[in-house]
Amino acid sequence: MIKNDYKLLNNFYILSIITLIITACEKKPIKRMEEYNGYAQGTTFHIVYDESSTKQEIEEGINKIFKAMDQSLSLYDSTSCISRANRMKDTVMQVDEYFYQVFEKSKNIYKLSNGAFNPAIYPLIQYWGFGTDKIEHPEETRAATIDSLKTISRFDDCYMIQKDDKYFFIKKNKQVQLDFNAIAQGYTVDLIADFLEKRGIKNYMIEVGGEVRAQGVNRNYEIWKIGIDKPVGKDEPRSLIAIVKLNNKALATSGSYRKYYEKNGVKFSHTIDPISGYPVQHSLISASIFAPTCAEADAYATACMVMGPEKCKSWISKMPDVSAYLIFGNYKGEWNTWLSDDLKDHLEMLKEGK
Repeated sequence: MIKNDYKLLNNFYILSIITLIITACEKKPIKRMEEYNGYAQGTTFHIVYDESSTKQEIEEGINKIFKAMDQSLSLYDSTSCISRANRMKDTVMQVDEYFYQVFEKSKNIYKLSNGAFNPAIYPLIQYWGFGTDKIEHPEETRAATIDSLKTISRFDDCYMIQKDDKYFFIKKNKQVQLDFNAIAQGYTVDLIADFLEKRGIKNYMIEVGGEVRAQGVNRNYEIWKIGIDKPVGKDEPRSLIAIVKLNNKALATSGSYRKYYEKNGVKFSHTIDPISGYPVQHSLISASIFAPTCAEADAYATACMVMGPEKCKSWISKMPDVSAYLIFGNYKGEWNTWLSDDLKDHLEMLKEGK
């Protein structure tokens, strides 16, 4: 199963799926839809789609997608494609199409973000105690150690080659290890969306571990409405800070308010800056990104958490078809928010939370 060590997808950033019921003199007709819930990739999923005579076939197809993604990109499965690629002794290995597609999407976003999004920092993630091995944070961190880990965390030290219908992963540095957890779950949502559309499903909402993609209308013939969580601590009850209309777009949130640890009075975020090699230290608490695909939204959210608020605002503002809702704190422990101009008519703030 895929577990996201960049942002702890297991119940840390689950968005509340809200359907607002409007009462009127005449009752509106309710659209008949299917609902499929379960557990996959180390988290929960919730899928609503048009009523279908092939419900069983569709749900079997969704399960096959989850299984195929696990076999390809799960760091928790020692037999998965990515696990074998991470420990490969040769410089070339044949991989599956999922690995290839996610690698190529990641490379594009790596370049677009000037390295803020970097799936090759798995050695650093492990070192800081957020990897699959659950290594304890070292008592003393030496700059020379971080510099050494950074030399084996360069995404440019690996690439892909496609030959006919085969895909080959090539390492220029055998020590390179990849972690696609900051994009794989979003890509899974996109695969499910494509699967539904190919079967004639026009209206759906797919949520996997908080990553969401929606198209068309809900049971009330309205645009889907999605709740965004308040950035509260891991021991505090969950509540909403905003509700957004999601119309033929995807939404993913990354944050630092739930996955972290404290040592000697210092808070260490799970978000690692690929440039410095250290956990990020800035005021950005949460980044909710809206994009055409969920893979993009997922990866962009992680990149924004690396950049911090000012760089993130500038970067997102220059990107077509991409919007952001940011929550950041100040030295008094208060929250401030920022949202892209195009979201102002689609996002409702909830001051007290619901």
